[in-house]
Amino acid sequence: MGLRLVMIGGWTDIYRKAKDLGFDLTVVQRKCDVKPEDLAVIDQLVTSALPDKVVISIVEALHKEHPFDSVVSFQELGILNAALIADRLGIQGNPLKPVLLTRDKCLMRKHLLAAGIASIPFVEVSDSDSVVDFGNEHGWPIILKPANGVGSIQVHKIHGADEVAAVHAEIMADPVFREVAGLDFPDPKLIAEKFIEGREVSVEAVTWAGVHHVVGVTDKLIIGGSNFVEAGHTMPSDLPADTVRQLEGMVEAFLESIGHVYGPSHTEIILSSSGPIIVESHTRTGGDRIFEMAEYVYGVDMIGETLKGFAGKFDGVKKGSQGGAAIRYMQTLAGTVVALAGVEEAAKLDGVVRADIGIKVGAKVKESRHSAERPGYVLAIGSTRQDAASNADRALRNIMVELA
Repeated sequence: MGLRLVMIGGWTDIYRKAKDLGFDLTVVQRKCDVKPEDLAVIDQLVTSALPDKVVISIVEALHKEHPFDSVVSFQELGILNAALIADRLGIQGNPLKPVLLTRDKCLMRKHLLAAGIASIPFVEVSDSDSVVDFGNEHGWPIILKPANGVGSIQVHKIHGADEVAAVHAEIMADPVFREVAGLDFPDPKLIAEKFIEGREVSVEAVTWAGVHHVVGVTDKLIIGGSNFVEAGHTMPSDLPADTVRQLEGMVEAFLESIGHVYGPSHTEIILSSSGPIIVESHTRTGGDRIFEMAEYVYGVDMIGETLKGFAGKFDGVKKGSQGGAAIRYMQTLAGTVVALAGVEEAAKLDGVVRADIGIKVGAKVKESRHSAERPGYVLAIGSTRQDAASNADRALRNIMVELA
């Protein structure tokens, strides 16, 4: 039997990567997310919601019979349980501190202040009056969002006091917000932050044994409006080299300050008029296939490198440069899909890796207010970042959706 790894969440490709490294693999996954082909790969399956705390007890019971060597998660809703398991069982895994400091935005903001890293005015808010007080003190507009949220769910830009009550009530009444955050944080809270204008990027990195390896910087596109849903990403960034080095140093210092030890990270930054500001950070890869883009552009498999580390085979991140990659998300208005065309043709265009459109004729769609509501995407590569972006944009334009 090889080294025993328990993975909280995941998908077929990374299960296979773990098995190729010789792991005896136990997977915790929701029943609805288990595919038939997964059963031929993994050695032991536990079906559960990833953040449910019963997972810790189940893994502990399994550990008593056949001890695990390490635990990992590459999904936002699994990383806290993975850290709690590592802590309880004393096995290899990313520790609790960096996970809590990034999953809880209030804790992260307090940490940034204590560490002397550039931050913004913020406050944990309990009611709409405290939101109004914050906006009046620091100036409008402000951001109001869940402190423990994911996927851009209920992130709002508020322009004045007259908007606060309605937005606050909408967030607190949203069952998705409470369901997503509730298992990890039984008493979900909100954070108000001063809105900062500026270009948005993210910094992707892999850490092993506390040594941080920056992979690259990604440019972000935001859908217009007040909810900050990503419309796409382009890699590598076209920022000047000295700015890229500044951001890399900033993220390395931040990861060191939170005590990140094992695995990928994704740190979102706004380039404000007064300098770069960390918006959020995550001890996992970026969503929206950013980990896949990094492999196309830099030749770095961020998930594979992490698994190699747990297998005792990490030998450093060897970064190259292989062109550009871009992802673009479909945007629609609200309605019912009465016609959909051009998807297969788009997938065959030059540079297109994948056209993944998750809607069909008859489906009801809405204007995207968080990441899960986006109806699909095109991922493309090219000899340069500009080529990749052009390939993705052209393919997306080729897809026609008619609504009624």
